Amino acid sequence: MPQAAVLAAADGRGTERGSNFFLGFLFLPRRKREALAAVYAFCRAVDDISDSGTLSREEAEKAFEAWRREIARLMDGDPETPLGRRLLGPVREFSLPGEPFLDVIRGCAMDLGPARFKDFSELEHYMDGVAGAVGELGMCIFGCERTPREKQKEFAILFGRAFQLTNIIRDVGTDLEMGRVYIPDAEMAEAGYSRESLARREHSQAFDRLMNALYNRARLLYRRARSLVDFRDRPRLLSAEIMAHVYEATLEKIRREGFPVLFERVRLSRIEKARAAVRAWLYCRGL
Repeated sequence: MPQAAVLAAADGRGTERGSNFFLGFLFLPRRKREALAAVYAFCRAVDDISDSGTLSREEAEKAFEAWRREIARLMDGDPETPLGRRLLGPVREFSLPGEPFLDVIRGCAMDLGPARFKDFSELEHYMDGVAGAVGELGMCIFGCERTPREKQKEFAILFGRAFQLTNIIRDVGTDLEMGRVYIPDAEMAEAGYSRESLARREHSQAFDRLMNALYNRARLLYRRARSLVDFRDRPRLLSAEIMAHVYEATLEKIRREGFPVLFERVRLSRIEKARAAVRAWLYCRGL
């Protein structure tokens, strides 16, 4: 599909309903819900360029470049695509900056090449594009008043890394099917595991050590992020916390079931998601 057609088709309405983010959207005022849904639709549209499997590398690169041009037009107040026009109101109302949009494109474009990361710092560079930048846009929409701006940005980055690392743990097997390995080489070597063992889907003690190390790293990221937020801003972050609690519940379920991620994608039931949402509501109110 030519990149112009990709942009024209990428309105994205309704895509958020099937995601883990949908539950969090429900607790936002309408204008904030619509703004966050538009940002999410943009992220899905850009992510689909590399994940759809329908575009050649050359076509995908052109599509990413077309989105960079559209973001420039959006920041100038003159977008051309349906999704760009949908984003115009949120950009103006919530002063959304252009850089995080471009960072999302940068992160998603990294998926065009072979996914291989030498160490965790390289992986962080990727995660900050596909997840942290989304968090930065979200923080503009949530509108925290008590937390300093620099801490809000750090919170968004750390929460984004925690979300994405949870995804990486959950999707080890499905990513293998796409020829992608997001676990850094250094992390595997430290656990005594290897890319060759991963390719053979060997669930060994070394694999459990690797998964536990990534699990602990993700848990620490969630805790570090929360420590940055003034407790008086927690109610404004209810939607983010619902999403986080759902992700954390998924992470805990994966660990409880013995990291079966080489062969299955662990999911939460509706009841488990509802329980996570209640825990988030209680947390945001200090209960």
